[in-house]
Amino acid sequence: MADQAKVASIDAIDSLRVSITLFMERAGQALDEVGDAVRRTRTWLNDEQRSYWLTEKRRREKKLEQAEQELYSSRLSTLQSTSAEAQMHVRRARNALEEAEQKLRVLKKWARDYDSVVEPLARRLDTLRDLVMTKYPKAAAQLTQMINTLESYAELSAVQNPSPEGNEEPEPPTT
Repeated sequence: MADQAKVASIDAIDSLRVSITLFMERAGQALDEVGDAVRRTRTWLNDEQRSYWLTEKRRREKKLEQAEQELYSSRLSTLQSTSAEAQMHVRRARNALEEAEQKLRVLKKWARDYDSVVEPLARRLDTLRDLVMTKYPKAAAQLTQMINTLESYAELSAVQNPSPEGNEEPEPPTT
């Protein structure tokens, strides 16, 4: 009889159903966290970092102007050592400004490319979310149905074939 199932334990099937349900919850939470992280990162790039580096660039531009003014003032005076120190301040301020401009260029590139880099990966997550939120609940429901059917079958089988009580052996048929 090839079309018969050999079920050793209904509890094992129930355990699988519970595991699938727990997995759905945990996977759903993880997928939500990843989606939130993608949105937060986009906001961080486009808003927070852009604002920070624009402000930082302006601040560094002012420092450079101030250092250049100090250099100009020191050149007008006769103190040579102050002029060398002022040149060092100008160099540092110019390097700091170049760093801020470089950060803004990199930030602009990432803000421009973020969606094209992240969207294909996010679509894969959407596929996984669909699997977890659509297919797995159906599987859990089918397992529940299977458990109910097997329990009904087991009850019916127990009623139709009661087991002999005690150690009495059935009497052999008489001819």
